[in-house]
Amino acid sequence: MKLKYTKLQLALETIGLLFLVGMIVFIYTQWDQIPQQVPMHYNALGEIDSWGSKYQTFILPTIGILLYIFITVVSFFPQIWNVPVQITDENKEAVYLSTKNLIIFIKVEILAIFFYLNYHTVTAQPLSTIFLPIFMIIIFGTVIFFIVRTIRLGNEKKHNREL
Repeated sequence: MKLKYTKLQLALETIGLLFLVGMIVFIYTQWDQIPQQVPMHYNALGEIDSWGSKYQTFILPTIGILLYIFITVVSFFPQIWNVPVQITDENKEAVYLSTKNLIIFIKVEILAIFFYLNYHTVTAQPLSTIFLPIFMIIIFGTVIFFIVRTIRLGNEKKHNREL
């Protein structure tokens, strides 16, 4: 089944690409101001606990590009997705659309988080102490929302078929 992009999905993809390009552009525009040693790791409180070369600022954008490509490719193959309901002819469009939305939302959230981390790495600043809890709430909240939504959509279509 080929899934076309909705307007929301296209908007999210654009935002994701902007985060990705923004990371790279930010590094290049700030290159002369980046200190020779930059934060490479933060503890759970957002404090810097490891330092590295300024050339390592390209690690997050590189991982971001690879994740973007991988997640985008996976989004084109709904038959390989593990969904929480049985796929039927009646529910597959709704379930696949909901699952594709989940995949795209998670991709954009990860890229936004990478952008935030990249900014703090380039500027050699610690993270906010609430970064980790907010990050966890956003990611897990999105996953839970879409799993519940997908189950409801799948069961709704199944229930309608049984009536």
